[in-house]
Amino acid sequence: MCGFFQVVQRDKPIDKKIFLNSLDSMKHRGPDASGYKFTQTKSYANDIFMGFGHQRLSILDLDERSNQPFVENENILLFNGEIYNYQAIKSEYQKQSIAYHTNSDTEVVAKSFSMQKFEDIHKFNGMWSLSFYDSKNNNIFLSRDRYGKKPLFYYLDKNIFCVSSTIKAIKKYLNTNLEFNEEQLLNYLLHGDMFPTETTDTHFNNIKQILPGHNGYFDIENWEIKQKRYFNACSDNIDEDYSQDNLVKKLKQSVELRLTSDRPIALLLSGGIDSSLILSILHHYGYHENVHIFMGDTGRSDDYKYAQKCANQLGIKADTIVSDYSSNAFDRFLQICLHHEKAFPFNGNAIAMSQMYEEIAQNNIPVVLDGSGGDEIFGGYWERYIPFGLKDAQSNNDQEWINHMKSFNKNKKEIQNYENYIKENSLFKKYFNPFLKIPMQNILKTKTLDPIRNPNLKFNEALCQDVSPGGRLGEWIWHNDRNSMMNSVESRSPFLDCELHSFINSGYKNKFHEDWNKYELRKVFDRFTPLPTQWRKEKQGFRWDGKHFFYNNKDRITELIQGSEILKEYAHKDLFCNAATMIPKIFRSSIGKRFLGVAGIEYMMNRD
Repeated sequence: MCGFFQVVQRDKPIDKKIFLNSLDSMKHRGPDASGYKFTQTKSYANDIFMGFGHQRLSILDLDERSNQPFVENENILLFNGEIYNYQAIKSEYQKQSIAYHTNSDTEVVAKSFSMQKFEDIHKFNGMWSLSFYDSKNNNIFLSRDRYGKKPLFYYLDKNIFCVSSTIKAIKKYLNTNLEFNEEQLLNYLLHGDMFPTETTDTHFNNIKQILPGHNGYFDIENWEIKQKRYFNACSDNIDEDYSQDNLVKKLKQSVELRLTSDRPIALLLSGGIDSSLILSILHHYGYHENVHIFMGDTGRSDDYKYAQKCANQLGIKADTIVSDYSSNAFDRFLQICLHHEKAFPFNGNAIAMSQMYEEIAQNNIPVVLDGSGGDEIFGGYWERYIPFGLKDAQSNNDQEWINHMKSFNKNKKEIQNYENYIKENSLFKKYFNPFLKIPMQNILKTKTLDPIRNPNLKFNEALCQDVSPGGRLGEWIWHNDRNSMMNSVESRSPFLDCELHSFINSGYKNKFHEDWNKYELRKVFDRFTPLPTQWRKEKQGFRWDGKHFFYNNKDRITELIQGSEILKEYAHKDLFCNAATMIPKIFRSSIGKRFLGVAGIEYMMNRD
């Protein structure tokens, strides 16, 4: 798990000092080793200068022989992530008498591409972003994992091509301020979302991305980049065996693969289904003895109590991390803005988790297992997914299941009136927010970027859209990667194993039963170790106590919002700050949080 920065430049040599300063800005992603290499080549008309930089977080093969940039037969690899099944791929290559000099997945990737086996991406089970300079063909191959767990940004003009794990490094190298994409900014101010997009565009103008499940091809001769999808979440990896036996087999394999590490490993036990099922699997096979357990107490939900119940039942030691809402919380918020690099919702996943990773890192543990992806693959959101299941059931004349669900969930509006939960909410009430000054025509054309606000989707399609580029999963794992890596911790998500992806199509009856969601996951506990969370009905999610944060930091919040140049165009800043000073709860209103989110990103991203 690392970070890398790369520059390809025509006619003008790379300024090494600026390059290394840009690389150093992502040292948090890889504090164990820093490497760089400068070289040059030619195109038909130009001299081409190239810089390759890498910050390493050592997890596999801690020896310096696995440091990067990794050179293989004059080819150069920059790699961020983990290929969990690299040993199996390595064994396959060794049958072809291919020799290895390290014990890392990095060398496996480098040798694969040096043999021009770019199609082996389909064999990779893991998370990654990478750049491979192919000296034979004088081009650059780029790739990003199926779900986009690892970031990969780029910038291209007529003379400069930058590739980076962070946007900040590109900004530093170009020595320019960043400008928000207006569509993304308005969507955040009106809806509260700034999902990673389904296109190559990002939330900043001129900063592009390699999309999840895509490969990129930069042609140095023609100075152009193309992308090609290699993974389609809605059609790939469908084996149609949705049996409990198959689920048990693949869950066990997924967890075992993610225990491959030469460094200590921890589990974040949240008190919900997903992380406690990982604990259930670890305990069943005795793996828990080599995994440190951490629980988080935010003071806002019963999750911590359920996590404690699981640990107590198994008689295992688990450390508690108590959320801090003191004066340090605002400084931590600014650091989150710096590392997230885009506006985010004010919830536990985006804000509270950074402290969890910070304290885990202080225990010298750089690898953490978590439950990310379980809700999207296995149907964890009632309000978001069940309406599509009920719609499909009606189309299938499955009135028995519909009646069954309604009888067990008489207080769930998303079930009793499911048709109304698929449509996009009206924006008219947002227009009359006294603190916004957005023209009506702009409000009316600003549609939510949420991909499942489409009544024509089927149940399986809704889940697939959420794990595809532009979907909700991309938002959650963005938080996950940035919060962990700002503390030099690698997060591993067993439910995002590519072998488990087929279960996204197991159907609404396997996801929702009576008053249970994620039904197939709940049942599988019995095949491992049953825990108190197995039939818990209402998981509240990892919470964040915004009340204390906004009350304790209102002066600094006011100063930050007042200083925002971006908000001048879209907000009545003086009116808002004056009103919030008299009525402090306005600070933590939806619009107050969004103003602060924009102001925080602007302040931290445009600092030198």
